[in-house]
Amino acid sequence: MILDPTYAPRQPPPSISTDQAARAVWPSEPNSPIPTLTETRANKRPRVDTHNLQSFKSHRRSAIKTPSSPLTPWRTSFRKTESRPNHLDPHCTAIDFDLSSPHIPAMHPLINRQTLKELDLDSILRNPQLRHDLLFDAGLQFRPTSGRRKRDLSDKYWSAIAQELQTGCTCVSFDLQWKPHDLLCVCAQGPIPQVPSLTYCSPLRALTLRMPSRIRHLLTEFLEVLLFVIQPLTSMCGTYANPATLQTQIEQHAAQAAHLRSLFDPELIQQELHHQLFDPSGLFIVIGQTLKSHCAPMRDRLVDAMVEAAKACAPGCGGSKADAVKAVRMCLDILELMKLDIANHQLQTLRPFLIETAGQYELKAFKGRKGAGASLDLTRKWIRTAYHHLMSSSHPIPLSLPHPSHPSNTITLNYRQLPQTQQIYLSVLRALTDLVFEPPCGPSPTPVPHSHSLQRERVSKSSIPYLPLYPETTYLDGARLLVLSGEAADATAMYMFLLLFRQLAFSDPDSNACGDPSSRVVVTDAHLASLKKEIRDISSGHLGHCFAQVKGDSDSERWAKVREDIVLQIAMRAKEARSPSTLLSSSPRPRNPESASEPGSDSQPQSRVLASAPDERMLKLAERWSDTNMRPNSPLSTLLRKRIRDVVFNQVVALTFPSASSRHSGTSTSTTSLGKSSNFTSLAPPSALSSGMEPLADEIRLLSERLSRLAHIHLGVYLPLYEQEEFSTSVFSDLESCS
Repeated sequence: MILDPTYAPRQPPPSISTDQAARAVWPSEPNSPIPTLTETRANKRPRVDTHNLQSFKSHRRSAIKTPSSPLTPWRTSFRKTESRPNHLDPHCTAIDFDLSSPHIPAMHPLINRQTLKELDLDSILRNPQLRHDLLFDAGLQFRPTSGRRKRDLSDKYWSAIAQELQTGCTCVSFDLQWKPHDLLCVCAQGPIPQVPSLTYCSPLRALTLRMPSRIRHLLTEFLEVLLFVIQPLTSMCGTYANPATLQTQIEQHAAQAAHLRSLFDPELIQQELHHQLFDPSGLFIVIGQTLKSHCAPMRDRLVDAMVEAAKACAPGCGGSKADAVKAVRMCLDILELMKLDIANHQLQTLRPFLIETAGQYELKAFKGRKGAGASLDLTRKWIRTAYHHLMSSSHPIPLSLPHPSHPSNTITLNYRQLPQTQQIYLSVLRALTDLVFEPPCGPSPTPVPHSHSLQRERVSKSSIPYLPLYPETTYLDGARLLVLSGEAADATAMYMFLLLFRQLAFSDPDSNACGDPSSRVVVTDAHLASLKKEIRDISSGHLGHCFAQVKGDSDSERWAKVREDIVLQIAMRAKEARSPSTLLSSSPRPRNPESASEPGSDSQPQSRVLASAPDERMLKLAERWSDTNMRPNSPLSTLLRKRIRDVVFNQVVALTFPSASSRHSGTSTSTTSLGKSSNFTSLAPPSALSSGMEPLADEIRLLSERLSRLAHIHLGVYLPLYEQEEFSTSVFSDLESCS
């Protein structure tokens, strides 16, 4: 494996435990100042100040009614307020709000030890979803989380930091619907509180939340994140390197951490900020030198920009406090990138080990997740149904692709005569194919991005999608199964639209032209390919939405409009196919600059469009056909979906089923390396497909390859479980007795 040294950290990751000196430099994790979500929500609601507000003393009000809007945070009903200060609303004591609201700036920076800990090697090794995704994508890498929500939260936090540094204000204001309001500062009432304090302004009907200071939290977390990123990677066990060769590096890191702690005193820096005496230039020069000794070479330019931003804050350089905030923010961004570089380097280095142990780990993680004696009823029913379909079928399973054991391409499999192990193997292949074409929750109404085409952002165990109706053993492939189901629905819808085109083009020909060979309808592959592209362009999304049983006025209306446009385009192309002269005249021609200025040249495109416009009878016929068949569970859609499913299943069997040599030798497919791509041969030519499926050869090929890849990995993990006597007996015994 060749690794790009530009992205790798400069120093090799150590792999031994931290000694006593390192433990003294880097405190243990329980000392983290960041509270957990449970602790944050368990706190009592913030104190509400209801006395002696100088900013609102002039406002008088005898009684206040509770707003009737259901979105307001008020809980109590109308009360009299003669005995209370008139400028405050007594119902403030009943306000309940969430401090994690996106409108309230966070108390801690978004890049902190808690978020970066997800990139530790221990977290990677214990993340079943990440290790499973690594089998599908060899180039899987971490990248910084991105998105509008994160940018907004980050901007709000750093704006609050800049505001506190410049004015000392920590207030944020809202209206009664808990939406942002123009700032109404109440800092004049006293020092910054230790807990959030809420105040209500009656005349403006606004709430002001005064938060504790964020400066100390930022300084403390900044130092801890810096030390956390540059510390030795002690998570890697000693089997990967000799501990004696890394002792010098550990001592060097410990000395750097001790030096940084001596220079970076959060309490002293906070006092210097209060008295406007803090000069960050010298400190950030030392931090920049430390980062350059640890980060990848490609990060040096970012480090230099951070140091220059800090130097602008030196006395006499004209810098402002905003420049200091910018330097701190840039440093945290660099630390996140450094942690990502280290995690990606570890991921690439350990990839062979992760792939080699993927089967055993996933099976162990599955058993630990479900617990001892957990129910596998959905999985048993899922495989039993596929086994019943194969046993009841009178047709042998053809291997329509070139196979190592039968180069003549004439092999067929008689399911009833196969050993039980191979029956289980084929039953799982059939079950996965049925799960794609007949998902329990129906086709996905919106397109799901392919997991193999995206670089992974932050990964956590909570990111595993929960699909309660799917078999228990497919819990790590939920997103992929939804993607494949969407592709299968798209292929079925395209098959039906092309069938409609053929029916309109070849049915009810012109009686006057029946004896004229020159007027015979001819539809070429190029015409069908062009029509497929036009249908996709019109739909501009998930073509199989017509089979999704989703109730929604907006989605239904949008799909109805898209379907009408597609039917109109198909009818127009069918009219062109039935009129060869129109088809020739509507084909694109190279433009001649001289002919562009000739009289009547501008009317030619319009005349071609009018000539190919479908008549009213054909258009109504196409619309009735679409209304009848382009809907969930229609007889025609069910028939065509099963036809595509059978073709895909045969190709999945040919791609995944082991060769005769491995079957005779008794080699189990579960021992095959999951990370290595199988020696898949080229797919069958379009002539091997059923009649009418030739234009869908590319869609069927891609769907078969992706499904066979998923099936190969799934069987490599769970085939030992399916072959266990207890499981196989409960699935196959009753059906064998019936047969």
